[in-house]
Amino acid sequence: MEMLESDKALEVLEQVQGNSKVYKSVGAVLVEKDRDTVMKELQERKEFLDMRAKVLKKQEDKTKEKMTTLQDTLQKELGITPS
Repeated sequence: MEMLESDKALEVLEQVQGNSKVYKSVGAVLVEKDRDTVMKELQERKEFLDMRAKVLKKQEDKTKEKMTTLQDTLQKELGITPS
């Protein structure tokens, strides 16, 4: 969801002229910032989120593999044929 919000914000900022005022939400406060600075921060955040998603996907795959191995071992120990 945050990735989609970052994409949308970047899309909108690309349409804004470089000298326009841009405000960034910092907690409960809006702070005026340079458009290019905000775009850079959003791009870095997007890269971080993308990297985090890849790490989580790898962890999920490893966990699934481990669970399958444990299931097979348990089925062998119980004398149940794997399906």
